[in-house]
Formats: sequence, C-alpha cells, structure tokens
Amino acid sequence: MKIAIAALAAVLAAGGAFAAPEEIRINTAEVNGRLVDDFSGLSFVNDPAVLGKWVSVDFVSEPEQFVPGVRRFLGDLYLEGLTFLPGGRMPQPWFGWTKGVVMHLGGDHTASRYAIKELNGGLYMFFEWKSGDYIIRHKKPKYYVLKKAEPGPGGGPGTSLERAEVR
Repeated sequence: MKIAIAALAAVLAAGGAFAAPEEIRINTAEVNGRLVDDFSGLSFVNDPAVLGKWVSVDFVSEPEQFVPGVRRFLGDLYLEGLTFLPGGRMPQPWFGWTKGVVMHLGGDHTASRYAIKELNGGLYMFFEWKSGDYIIRHKKPKYYVLKKAEPGPGGGPGTSLERAEVR
C-alpha cells in the first residue's frame, strides 16, 4: 500500500508558516507491516542554514506547541542533537541529508522532514521523529525541537536563511 506523505502542513504559532521553494514529497510503502520511506527520487540540494551543530531542547506533538524557553517534554530527550556537514553528510554514515530532509539510509529507511525557524533571536529546527511509533504502529511522527548551537561552514551569521516547510 502506497501512502503519500505530503499532507503534514504545520503552521508554527510564533510567526506563521514557512515559505518552501518547492514541495518535498516522500512516498511511503508498507512492507511486511512496516512503513518504509522512498527517498530515491530526492537529489542533493544544499542548505547552508542547516550546516553545523544543533542541540535538542524539546519534544512536541506539533510544532506550534513549542515555546522558546518553556520545555513541554519532562523526560530525558533521547536525541541529544544532530550535526550537519557539507555535501549532505552527517557524522553517522547511516544518515544523509538534502534540503528539508534527513534520510536514515540504513535499517529504518526513513526520510524525516525538517524546518528551520527563527524565534526570539534563536534558530530552531523542527525535525520529524520517525521512530517505531511511525514505522511499526503507523502513527504520525512527533517533533524534536533543536536549537542551533554552532554554525558550520557557510551557516554562520549573515547567511541567507532559506527555510523548508514541514509537510
């Protein structure tokens, strides 16, 4: 069964919707009861705004629930952070990225959308968390909220912040 995952349009409360230059479509198939994302059609598109180190600050059901400085999730955050390197690379060889999407190239075979938003002077990423709840239970992904901690090459002050839309 093919499922088009293009219907998840999130509007963030503090500032409105993201303007996406193009729609990011990810087709998903159910294989032996598990959801598997097909990202074979995604080619690399650079995103200078994402380069660098991001640290997790919250975990929310919907992006609009996030308020900078107010943590909703009371437990430990499983995902401590993400680091984006030039050319679609990440420190973990089983991850890769293109503008607006992080791909788990290994066992899970998921494609998680991300969106970057400036809130209260900080840069925040809203990252779809496609865990077992998504893969096995077929539930809608929740979101890790990460804050930019260290810019990467080309991702520092003065960089044009093109933002991807969370769909």
